[in-house]
Amino acid sequence: RTATARATRRRGRESPGEGPSPWVHLRSHRRVSARGEGGVMGAGGEQKPPARSGGGVGGGPVRRRLQPIGKPMERRASSLQRIKDAADWKRIGLHQKYADQTMARPLMRGWFHALTAFIFTALIALDAHTLSPGPVTWFAVVTFVIPYWASTALHCVPWRRRTAHDLALALDFLGISAGFVGQSVGWVGVSTWRGVDEGASWSVRFAAWCARGNVSLGAALAWLLTCALCNRHRQPVMLYCRKARFAIVGANMLLLGCVETALCHDWRLNAALQLLGRVFVPWYFLRCVAVDAGGRGWLPLWDGVWSPHENWHCAILVLHCLQLHAVSIHHDGESAFVTFLEVVGGSGHAGG
Repeated sequence: RTATARATRRRGRESPGEGPSPWVHLRSHRRVSARGEGGVMGAGGEQKPPARSGGGVGGGPVRRRLQPIGKPMERRASSLQRIKDAADWKRIGLHQKYADQTMARPLMRGWFHALTAFIFTALIALDAHTLSPGPVTWFAVVTFVIPYWASTALHCVPWRRRTAHDLALALDFLGISAGFVGQSVGWVGVSTWRGVDEGASWSVRFAAWCARGNVSLGAALAWLLTCALCNRHRQPVMLYCRKARFAIVGANMLLLGCVETALCHDWRLNAALQLLGRVFVPWYFLRCVAVDAGGRGWLPLWDGVWSPHENWHCAILVLHCLQLHAVSIHHDGESAFVTFLEVVGGSGHAGG
């Protein structure tokens, strides 16, 4: 009876209702341990070598190949696609609205800037020696190249993304201030950084200090526009600290006028520079060109094609030509336009 009861209890422990015997778990654990140690148990208990299925040599750790982050061609294609999507490049100079959808764009807006920038860039690149010495070349670059190309990028390119438009707008504002700053440095020359000579007159010293002040104001405007770009989601770049921006640019203009008055010895030329650059240009801007301006002025207009903004830039172009004439006489004793005409005439005679 005792042996029969023991056999019955053993069969009950191994019945499906109560689960397998603990001895079954132990045998399975031994087989798994044998495989994990690098071998497979054979039928007779011997250990077989592991099969190589992509693992390391001798059963070592598997070395995974690092996948490349992105193929160079794919990254280049994505960059080109972002540039393509930034603007409607097929409609350059033909769009009627800006990306901020706040102002209408006349047909000729930006073409005047592009034409002026292209002409003077070509003249400086092909005949830079006609604008010698160095301060005159510098003056031409900061007056006719940098500000006009910045305005072209804003007015001629139909930006689709608001970020690109805001960046172009900030560069346009900075280009205006950089023009005043660069013109002041062009008048003074290297004395802006190295200091004036001991025997220099008070006018040269005064002009050097005004040029240094203009450089500081330009740096302040660059910082202000950087803050405007960082906060463009809260307030438009056009309206961010607008009064402070106008104050900085106005101070740039006044300091440039002080430099011109101190170094331009022809009083008639200096009077023309001050009346046009310090009176008419800012007055016409505030009355007819600014966003909140209500006047139209007496200069010719063509609705949808030519606006007060274009008339304002025509006056600025005349002012810039007078300024280049004055600064070249100051440094070289002769107008840059006369020098250029002489070089072109000499080239024509030599070619003939």
